[in-house]
Amino acid sequence: MAMGELISHLVQGADTETGAWMLIDEAAATGEQAAPWEQSWPGQGPDWLTIGPNALLCDTPRDFTPYIRLELWSDQPAAPEPAWEHSWTDEIFFRSGKIHLLDYFDPCIDSRLPFLDLGHQNATWLVRAQHKTLENNQETDFPSYIYRAEIYKFQFWRPIPQDSP
Repeated sequence: MAMGELISHLVQGADTETGAWMLIDEAAATGEQAAPWEQSWPGQGPDWLTIGPNALLCDTPRDFTPYIRLELWSDQPAAPEPAWEHSWTDEIFFRSGKIHLLDYFDPCIDSRLPFLDLGHQNATWLVRAQHKTLENNQETDFPSYIYRAEIYKFQFWRPIPQDSP
């Protein structure tokens, strides 16, 4: 099986006072679609990550700064390295395909902040989420000034074809 190629990426720290942050589709953050804070949102996933339509939620201990790397791939990336403490792969639906990193309790989109554009609207994507605690400056995918932090990598690839009615 051929491995995909990295198309684009974004590395950003999560600016949160509570530790709760999310990757959220622009349509949910602007109120066009259901958002994670609405009661009907059926989040699911491993204990370190909550997944639902249009968002992925994480809760990082307050004494750590979470750094997140978002990646768009042409096809499935290589298997995760064993150094990642946690890895999870599944599907997620995004309405606009424009993914923002926001504080869970202050979900305001700032047009000056970067976002990852997946390039497809109304699509279900394959996603691999990875997480670990970084306690040195040897991780090449993240800036070297990060010494002690929680790091996350989210890899998106190949939208799943939707059946037409």
